Amino acid sequence: MSAFPLRLVLILLLCGALPAVAAPAEPAPVQREIIPGSELMTSQERERYRLRLRGAGTPQERERLRAEHVKAMEERARLQGLTIIDYSREKKAK
Repeated sequence: MSAFPLRLVLILLLCGALPAVAAPAEPAPVQREIIPGSELMTSQERERYRLRLRGAGTPQERERLRAEHVKAMEERARLQGLTIIDYSREKKAK
Protein backbone atom coordinates (compact mmCIF):
# COMPACT_ATOMS: atom_id res chain seq x y z
CA MET A 1 0.00 0.00 0.00
CA SER A 2 1.29 3.41 -0.89
CA ALA A 3 1.96 6.10 1.73
CA PHE A 4 0.38 8.67 -0.59
CA PRO A 5 -3.22 8.44 0.81
CA LEU A 6 -1.94 8.74 4.36
CA ARG A 7 0.18 11.78 3.49
CA LEU A 8 -2.77 13.37 1.71
CA VAL A 9 -5.02 12.90 4.75
CA LEU A 10 -2.37 14.36 7.05
CA ILE A 11 -1.88 17.37 4.79
CA LEU A 12 -5.64 17.97 4.56
CA LEU A 13 -5.97 17.71 8.35
CA LEU A 14 -3.15 20.18 8.89
CA CYS A 15 -4.66 22.63 6.42
CA GLY A 16 -8.04 22.38 8.10
CA ALA A 17 -9.71 20.88 5.06
CA LEU A 18 -10.82 17.81 7.03
CA PRO A 19 -12.34 18.00 10.48
CA ALA A 20 -10.20 16.47 13.18
CA VAL A 21 -11.76 13.96 15.52
CA ALA A 22 -12.11 15.78 18.80
CA ALA A 23 -11.72 14.12 22.15
CA PRO A 24 -14.96 13.93 24.10
CA ALA A 25 -15.54 17.06 26.13
CA GLU A 26 -15.32 16.83 29.91
CA PRO A 27 -18.81 16.68 31.37
CA ALA A 28 -19.79 19.71 33.39
CA PRO A 29 -19.42 19.08 37.10
CA VAL A 30 -22.69 18.28 38.77
CA GLN A 31 -23.55 20.70 41.50
CA ARG A 32 -25.20 18.66 44.19
CA GLU A 33 -27.00 20.08 47.15
CA ILE A 34 -27.63 18.31 50.41
CA ILE A 35 -31.38 17.84 50.54
CA PRO A 36 -32.68 18.99 53.92
CA GLY A 37 -34.35 16.05 55.62
CA SER A 38 -33.10 13.56 53.03
CA GLU A 39 -32.59 10.99 55.77
CA LEU A 40 -36.35 11.09 56.36
CA MET A 41 -37.21 10.60 52.67
CA THR A 42 -37.42 7.58 50.42
CA SER A 43 -35.28 7.48 47.28
CA GLN A 44 -38.44 8.13 45.23
CA GLU A 45 -39.22 11.23 47.30
CA ARG A 46 -35.68 12.53 46.85
CA GLU A 47 -35.85 12.02 43.09
CA ARG A 48 -39.27 13.73 42.91
CA TYR A 49 -37.83 16.68 44.86
CA ARG A 50 -34.85 16.94 42.47
CA LEU A 51 -37.16 16.86 39.46
CA ARG A 52 -39.37 19.61 40.91
CA LEU A 53 -36.33 21.82 41.52
CA ARG A 54 -34.98 21.21 38.01
CA GLY A 55 -38.38 22.14 36.61
CA ALA A 56 -38.47 25.47 38.44
CA GLY A 57 -38.44 28.29 35.92
CA THR A 58 -36.75 30.95 38.04
CA PRO A 59 -34.40 31.08 41.02
CA GLN A 60 -37.30 32.54 43.03
CA GLU A 61 -39.52 29.57 42.18
CA ARG A 62 -36.69 27.21 43.10
CA GLU A 63 -36.25 28.95 46.46
CA ARG A 64 -40.01 28.81 47.11
CA LEU A 65 -40.10 25.07 46.39
CA ARG A 66 -37.08 24.54 48.60
CA ALA A 67 -38.62 26.54 51.48
CA GLU A 68 -41.84 24.50 51.22
CA HIS A 69 -39.81 21.30 51.29
CA VAL A 70 -37.81 22.39 54.35
CA LYS A 71 -41.02 23.26 56.18
CA ALA A 72 -42.53 19.85 55.36
CA MET A 73 -39.37 18.03 56.44
CA GLU A 74 -39.21 20.00 59.70
CA GLU A 75 -42.80 18.93 60.42
CA ARG A 76 -42.03 15.30 59.52
CA ALA A 77 -38.99 15.37 61.82
CA ARG A 78 -40.98 17.00 64.64
CA LEU A 79 -43.61 14.25 64.48
CA GLN A 80 -40.82 11.70 64.87
CA GLY A 81 -39.21 13.60 67.73
CA LEU A 82 -36.25 14.64 65.58
CA THR A 83 -34.75 17.84 64.24
CA ILE A 84 -33.14 18.45 60.89
CA ILE A 85 -30.29 20.76 60.01
CA ASP A 86 -30.65 22.95 56.94
CA TYR A 87 -27.00 23.48 56.01
CA SER A 88 -27.85 26.12 53.41
CA ARG A 89 -29.42 28.30 56.12
CA GLU A 90 -26.29 27.97 58.22
CA LYS A 91 -24.13 29.13 55.29
CA LYS A 92 -26.33 32.19 54.73
CA ALA A 93 -26.23 33.10 58.44
CA LYS A 94 -22.42 33.23 58.51
